[in-house]
Order: sequence, then C-alpha cells, then structure tokens
Amino acid sequence: MQLNLYNKPFFFSTFLLGIIFFFLMVLLLRYYIKARKYQRKYKNQAVLIKNERDRISGELHDEIGSGLTAIKLYAEHASRSRPDIPELGELEGLVSETAVKIREIIWSSNTDSDNLESLIYFIDEQIKKLFEHTDIIFSSDLPEYIPLIELESQSRRDCYLIVKEIAHNILKHANASTARLLIEIEKDQLIVSLKDNGIGFDPALQKSAGVGMDNIRVRAERLRAGLIIENYKGTRVRINIPMKHNLSH
Repeated sequence: MQLNLYNKPFFFSTFLLGIIFFFLMVLLLRYYIKARKYQRKYKNQAVLIKNERDRISGELHDEIGSGLTAIKLYAEHASRSRPDIPELGELEGLVSETAVKIREIIWSSNTDSDNLESLIYFIDEQIKKLFEHTDIIFSSDLPEYIPLIELESQSRRDCYLIVKEIAHNILKHANASTARLLIEIEKDQLIVSLKDNGIGFDPALQKSAGVGMDNIRVRAERLRAGLIIENYKGTRVRINIPMKHNLSH
C-alpha cells in the first residue's frame, strides 16, 4: 500500500496563507515607511517651531525689552525730578506695566522655559515683585523637589496668569496685611494656593472683579483644573492642576 503525502487542499491553503502573509508584510512595510516619513516631517516642523519661538523671544528681549528698560529709567528720573507733574508718574506706571507684560511674553515664548521648574520659580518671582512695593507682607513656600516635566506653553501661561489675577484681587479687594503663596506637587497634580488675611472675598458681590474671575474660570477650564475659593480669616484660592493633561507633546 502506497501513502500519498502530497495533500492538495493542504498545499493550496498553505500557499494562499503565504500570499496573504506576504501582502500583509508589504502593507505593514509601506505603513512603517509612511509613518517614519510623517515622523521626520513632524520632528522637522517641531524644530522649526522651536527655533521660531526662540527667535521671537530673543528679539523681544534684545530689541523691545532693552528699549523699554531705557524708557522706564528716563520715566523714573523725570517723575522724581518733576513730582509736580502727575502725568510723568502715570507715564512711569504705564511703562512699568508694559515692561512686565513684555517680560511675560518673553518667558512664555522661550522654549527653555517649557518646564515645571521654570513655571514655579517664575510665578514666585513675579508675585513677589507684585507685592514688593505694597504694605502687604508676602511669603512663599515652594516644593523642595521639582520633577523634570515639560509643559505646554499655553498651559504654563494660563497657570501663571491665574495666580497673577488672584494676587491682583488680593491687592484690590482683600484689605490684607499678609499674603502667602504655597505650591505643592502631589502625584500628577500641581497645587497652587494663595492665602491672605483680609476681609474675605465673595466674587458674586465684587462687580469690579467679575471680568477677572471670569478669566480665572476660563483658564482653569482650559487647564482642566479644580478651583476652590475658601473664606475663613481671609481668603484662600486653591487651584489643582492635573499635569498629565498639560504635558508638552
């Protein structure tokens, strides 16, 4: 009895599977090549965007920033020399405000600032300057360890502007003598709190703070952050920012 080891159905099934496997490999190879092409294109675009941001930041610092500094010094000198002219004092204040805004734009544009450490120290530095020439005693408590995390430029700016707006509300409405900034990092959250010992703050009753509170809420929503306002022996505003939603891609 002779055994026939050549099984035609098995042979054709194997052949068909081989053809399907071959075409799948070709498709996967084409997809891989295409994906690598888009990846290189994306990296090139990311490099171009980074270079452009740094260029704008550098030009703002070198050209406009230095010019504003000179104008600010002239305005300060003129204001001290002629205190009888109130317009000179107003001009000095206007130039100072513009210089602060330019500094903020330079910071937010510079890619070297796209990290959590830069955000925390910039907030502390700017809020400290805000209270520097007031009767409010300012203190801050920052985390000892700050992880190496890159954040979206818009997220950094939103976070800073929220804290700045809260600090402005303390200056305008709190009638406080002390203000304390507390920044904490818990798991994947950045927690920023500003506490004052003033008269308390109810945004529903403060019409002049309406626009400011609206801006705070819009920015908090964009950050997917929790916003808590507590009134007890002053006011404490706390922002819980989930960092995983604001990482740089």
